Amino acid sequence: MPSSKSKGKVGLLIALVIIIVFGAITFFNYWRFRNIKAEKVERSEIVPVETAVVQMMALKNILKLTGDIRPLKEVYVTPKIPGKIIEKIFVEKGDGVRKGDLIATLEKDTIKAQIEQAKTQLASARARLNEVEANLALVRKDRRRLENLFKKKAISQQKLDQVRAKYTAMLASKQLAQSQIETARASLHLLEILLKDHEVRSPIAGHVSARYVDAGNMSNTSKPIVRISREDVVKIVTTVTEKDYPLIKKGMNAQVFVDAFPGKSFEGTVTVVNPTLDPGTRSAQIEIRIHNKALALRSGMFAHILLSLGQRQALVVPREALNRLPGTGSYYVFCAEGGKAVLKNISVGEIQGNYAEVTEGLKEGEGVIIRGQNRVKDGSPIKVITERQGSEEG
Repeated sequence: MPSSKSKGKVGLLIALVIIIVFGAITFFNYWRFRNIKAEKVERSEIVPVETAVVQMMALKNILKLTGDIRPLKEVYVTPKIPGKIIEKIFVEKGDGVRKGDLIATLEKDTIKAQIEQAKTQLASARARLNEVEANLALVRKDRRRLENLFKKKAISQQKLDQVRAKYTAMLASKQLAQSQIETARASLHLLEILLKDHEVRSPIAGHVSARYVDAGNMSNTSKPIVRISREDVVKIVTTVTEKDYPLIKKGMNAQVFVDAFPGKSFEGTVTVVNPTLDPGTRSAQIEIRIHNKALALRSGMFAHILLSLGQRQALVVPREALNRLPGTGSYYVFCAEGGKAVLKNISVGEIQGNYAEVTEGLKEGEGVIIRGQNRVKDGSPIKVITERQGSEEG
């Protein structure tokens, strides 16, 4: 059997071998890691890119407004006579009407009876006048005859005075009869007007946009029967801020867009500019009118309005330089700085044509990547192949 001394030497030798093997493995892994890292560095791709200069450019000064489309005219048609049964309504919602068209009729039995009574009173007054005139003619003859006899001293003064007094009384009776005729005629005329008021007619041409009552209801001068809207011309009433107010002029053209017709614009004109501002909101109302003969636009539609207010200078970049953070809508660009791509968050204003206004995040003269930015990230090495200089096109 081996001695304990021999066993100790063998164990020491095994431990030494294990330490040497472990060290060798460690050194090999470290060497391999450094070589791989160096290889990755050597293999880092230098991305070729195209850049454009951030520049000042003249952009169209476009004012964006919104508002609801309304009819040019809108009339609530109410009856003039209260407390009458509405016999018939001749229009339905959506019907076109002309000015003067019959909308509804009210119960007329009472007014017709009153008219017949007034006609009878007028006829009676005329008959009375005829009778008075006949009597007056006889008295006139008597007066002339007695005046001739008085000149011949055939009758007394008293007799002549009696016939003259009778003649004067007959003249007064004639005037009274004539007055009664005029009164009866005026009463009849008033009743005929009231009869016409039992017919409710349209005061304007347009379309019936609402109907509020049915036949059989009682008329009420404070409750409309229908609403009539004129929509061959429509209007939009909107507001502009104190800053933009001095730029708004009557006669300016406006482009109007509605969701019902995507991509289609309607031409409007600024027709009313309020001469004063609301001190509470520091804004003023304006009115835009749009010819709408085809009746494509309808009241109640929500409209987007573009007003061109001239030009203004703005800091811009080409649209292709813009990138968006997913899920946020925030914009960023890559700038070329010192051979690297540098990510910069920016704020974007108006986008017109091929250029976007930058309101924050860039300075004039910086270079933004417009080609190859999809292959880089913040800090990536780049090589500028082409640099686009400033352009005058907006």
